[in-house]
Amino acid sequence: MLELLAPRAVRALGIDASHDMLSIARVRLAEAGLDHVQVRHGDIYDIQVPAGSFDLVVIHQVLHYLDDPGRAIREAARTLRAGGRLLVVDFAPHGIEALRESHAHRRLGFSHEEMAGWFAAAGLDTETVRDLSVDGAAAQPLTVTLWLARDRRMLMAGLDAADDGRA
Repeated sequence: MLELLAPRAVRALGIDASHDMLSIARVRLAEAGLDHVQVRHGDIYDIQVPAGSFDLVVIHQVLHYLDDPGRAIREAARTLRAGGRLLVVDFAPHGIEALRESHAHRRLGFSHEEMAGWFAAAGLDTETVRDLSVDGAAAQPLTVTLWLARDRRMLMAGLDAADDGRA
C-alpha cells in the first residue's frame, strides 16, 4: 500500500512489527525509486511519532491480527493532524474459521457498525465505506472493505470560530 500511495506524497513513513516485511518493503521501495519514503519497526499500539504528524494514516490488512483493534485505531488517530484521514482496509465479517489457524487471524472481519464505533471513540467521523468482493483462497467469498474516516477537530475548530464570529 505504501508503494501505491507514496508517489502522491511529499514524504511517507511505513511502520511494521515484522522485520521480514520491512526488509521486503525497503527493497521494493528502492527498486521503485521512492527515496522520500522510510520504513521502520514499530508497535501499532504505540507509534513513536508526535501527535498530529500525518495527513493520512493507512492501516492495511492488520486489524484482523490484533487483540484490540479499537486501541490501534485510537493510536492511529492520535498521529493525525486536525482534519487528517484514516483509511482502514480489512475484511468484512466472514465465517472462514480456518484463517484463525492457518494465518493467525484473531478476528473474522469487521462490521460497518463496529468500525464506526471505534472511529467515533477515536474522535473520527466515518466518511466513506466501500466493499470490494474477492475470491478467498479457501474458495469462499471474502469481502475486503475500505473504511475512510476524518479527524473531526477541523470541523469543530470551524464551528467554534463561527460561534466566536471569526469565520
